[in-house]
Amino acid sequence: MFIEAIIFDLDNTLIHRKQAFAAYTERFIERFIVAEEPASRAAVVERIRLADRDGYRDKKELYTELHANLKLKNPDTTVQEMLGFWYGEFHKFTVLMDGAKEVLSELRSRGLKLGIITNGSLRAQQAKIDRVMLRDYVDSIIVSGGVNIEKPNPRIFELALNELDIAEPSHACYVGDHPTNDIRGAQSAGLHTIWLEGFMTWSETDIAPDHQIESLREITGWLDHLSYPSNMEEGAS
Repeated sequence: MFIEAIIFDLDNTLIHRKQAFAAYTERFIERFIVAEEPASRAAVVERIRLADRDGYRDKKELYTELHANLKLKNPDTTVQEMLGFWYGEFHKFTVLMDGAKEVLSELRSRGLKLGIITNGSLRAQQAKIDRVMLRDYVDSIIVSGGVNIEKPNPRIFELALNELDIAEPSHACYVGDHPTNDIRGAQSAGLHTIWLEGFMTWSETDIAPDHQIESLREITGWLDHLSYPSNMEEGAS
């Protein structure tokens, strides 16, 4: 296997969205919601977490539900105010996944081309990328909201390959946490795949990732294994 490029998902791959959303939720409750007792607050936090569906919920739909079902500090608060708070504040809670920049730096030092493909609005995803200063670590950034194509559509992966000047899809690998959007999507475009475990339950029955990891730091070891297979005897030719 010859790898020229590695492309990454953003949320729960290069950045820890679950951690960021938990911190943001506390701030959201402080701003809008009545939840004074610890048990009550914990219940509200969990309710918001479930309603968010790991970020795959339409935001207007999400905040319409929260507005209708949670006790508001100010009864005059509108859904639009809550949405404005989301777009203005969530990116400020963005945190990198453990080892993200170190791994990207190591991959680049090995001469690999690097990219990001992420679903979401252009404004929101770009704000998160800039908050943790990832832009200088990659050669291509494709946001679904900017190209009107979403993962798992193979065309969005093809766009990234074109930007990276990779003619052969099998010379690229995609790393992500979502079994369908990331792994199935990338495989349908001909890329190799690495599944980052721990965020999504594996839901696909007819495909499997080429490799799976529990930490981004494992990627360099995977590359070393490609270059120096364990069954290769020292000095063999």
